[in-house]
Amino acid sequence: MARKSLRVVSAEEKAVPPTLLEAVESGDILAIMKAQRRIIAESLVTAPDNTRPQYSNELNKLNALIREEESRRSVEDEDASVVAPLEPTAWDGTGY
Repeated sequence: MARKSLRVVSAEEKAVPPTLLEAVESGDILAIMKAQRRIIAESLVTAPDNTRPQYSNELNKLNALIREEESRRSVEDEDASVVAPLEPTAWDGTGY
């Protein structure tokens, strides 16, 4: 698996989340779901009473999917680590 290089993100970049179109163009499924969640959340504020349950339901589904994707990515990051957690053991003098 290829490792992504890190770079410093300016405060300006961090403050502006990508639009849905930008997220789709990037191909990042997490960014796409987060952009969709923002759109639904913004719409929920001004939605008529009869459509609020639908928006709320979709928002809950997206939150669960986002949580799963973030969890999957954190597990992948842990698996990519070159540092193995080892239990301390007493040295038996053999060198092994």
